[in-house]
Amino acid sequence: MAEPAKEFFVIEMDADDYAETAAHDAPPVSRTFQSETDFQTQKAIYSAKIDIGNNYERLLKAVPLLRPVDEAPSPPERDIRPQGASPVRLGKKDLQLLGYAVGELYYDKRYRDIILLCERVRLVCEIDGRTAESLGRWTQRCEVRLGVQVGEGESTVARTSALGGQGQLER
Repeated sequence: MAEPAKEFFVIEMDADDYAETAAHDAPPVSRTFQSETDFQTQKAIYSAKIDIGNNYERLLKAVPLLRPVDEAPSPPERDIRPQGASPVRLGKKDLQLLGYAVGELYYDKRYRDIILLCERVRLVCEIDGRTAESLGRWTQRCEVRLGVQVGEGESTVARTSALGGQGQLER
């Protein structure tokens, strides 16, 4: 009688059967295969993403704390980091958007805006060494373009006054 009990607990299952059962679907179709009708359907509904180049505005919407104080829309939406509050941590997409926005501003020759944006990022955001290095390079490149000689360790106020006393972005 001992043997029938042991056979009862012996379960054999093929690994392929188990995978199909676990996935609750039929065997998959090759990813490279697509019928002509499927292709035509996909082609009919496809539309290319068009970038109109407003990366700076998209960055300000994604990270409202980077908005210049003079440009903040209204008091309820005006997010100024309180004293002692932890800095904002930028995500990977936000960092990419920051790079795109700086590139766009540089192409438009808005060098003062880039310097001010970099200063706001340093003040408001938690940045790693790589990002800090990029911010320094962008700032230095723009200062060279503007012909401004700004010393190491100067404050934002001194840097802004060296840029012509403008505290807000040019339009």
